[in-house]
Amino acid sequence: MKLKILAGLILVLFIMPAALAANEFGKVIKGGKLIINSVDVKIDGKTDKNVGFGDVIRREAKPGSKVEFEVEIKNNFTREQDLKIEDIAATVTIEGIDDGDDLDEDATEFDLRAGRDDNVKVEFDIPQEVDEDTFDVLIDVDGRDENGTSHQVQFELDLEVKKEKHEVKFLQNSLSPSEIKCGRSVQLSTRVINTGSNDEDSVVLEVRNDILKANFKETFDLTNDAFDDDSKFRKTFTFVVPQDAAAGVYPIVSKLTYNEGKTIKAETAELSIVECELLKQPEEKKEEVKKDTEVVVVQPPVTQPALPTGKAIAEITSTPTTEEKPLFQTSGFLMALIAGEVLLIIIAVLIVVTAVRRRRE
Repeated sequence: MKLKILAGLILVLFIMPAALAANEFGKVIKGGKLIINSVDVKIDGKTDKNVGFGDVIRREAKPGSKVEFEVEIKNNFTREQDLKIEDIAATVTIEGIDDGDDLDEDATEFDLRAGRDDNVKVEFDIPQEVDEDTFDVLIDVDGRDENGTSHQVQFELDLEVKKEKHEVKFLQNSLSPSEIKCGRSVQLSTRVINTGSNDEDSVVLEVRNDILKANFKETFDLTNDAFDDDSKFRKTFTFVVPQDAAAGVYPIVSKLTYNEGKTIKAETAELSIVECELLKQPEEKKEEVKKDTEVVVVQPPVTQPALPTGKAIAEITSTPTTEEKPLFQTSGFLMALIAGEVLLIIIAVLIVVTAVRRRRE
C-alpha cells in the first residue's frame, strides 16, 4: 500500500511540471510545436503585461471600453528540424458578453519559421449594453507545418466588467442636416443610456442655442438594467433656423444632469449656416434700382433757341446741304442707260439689212 502511495506521489511530481509548462505556454490541443509565449492586455490605454494562463486580467473593463489583446506566438521547432508552420490563424473570443452572445475577432494569418516568434493584436469595443460580470476569454491559435501536421494551442483568461455607480452616456447626438440655409428646419436626434449600476431618477436633458432659438428640456427616469428599454431614452427635437440668422457655425449644446443634480455631462453638435438667399435678394433689388437710375436721361426744359446773327448766319448759309442718292437714280446713270438701248437698236437694224441683201444676191 505504501509503495502504491509512493509511486503515485512520484508520478504526480513528474506530471505536475509538465502540466504547469503546458499551462505557461497555453493548452496544447494538437501537435505541440505551436506555443503562446505571452499575452498582454490593454484596457482603455492601460496595459496588464504577461497575463498568466487562467488568470483574471488585473485591469477592469467597463461599458464602452476598448480592449486589446497582444499575443506572442512561437514556432517551437528547432533550427535543426527546420520546419515552417504556415497559415497560422489566431482568434480571440470573449464568451457571452454581448447579451449572451460571444464577441470574436481574428488576426491576420501568417507563417513562422522554426525557432521564430511573432506578435498579433486583436481589438474589441465592449458593448454599452453589458452586464456587470466576469467573462471567459479564449485565445485559439492553429497552423500546419510543412509536413502537413496540424498544431493548435489555446490560452484562457478572465475579463472582469465593472460599472460606475452613476453613469449616463450619450449614444447619439447628431444634427440632420448639419449644413443649412436660414428659414429651414433642423432635427437633433439624441439617445442616452444608463450604464451605471444604480437607477437614475429625474434625469434632465437640455438642448440649447439662444441665437437660433433652439431651447428644449426633457425630464425622465432610467433603470440600471442594460437590456431593459427603460434604461435608455431617445428624442428628436425639431427647430427652424431664423430668417435673419447670419452665416457661420453654431454650437447646439446637449446637457445631461443626473445623480440628484451632482453630475453633468454635455455634448455639442455643430450646425453650419450658409449665406441665405432671402437676405441677398433685397440687396440685389437695390442694386438694380441704382443701375436703372444711372441710365435715366433727364430732358432739359424746352426753350426757344436764340437766332444766330452776323458771321454765324453767313457760315450757316454758305454750307450747302447735299443729299446722297443711289447710283441708279443719278442723271449720269440714266443717260448711259438710254445710249446703250439706242446702240442695241442700231446693231439689230444692221443685222436685219445684211441678212436681206444676202438673200437677194
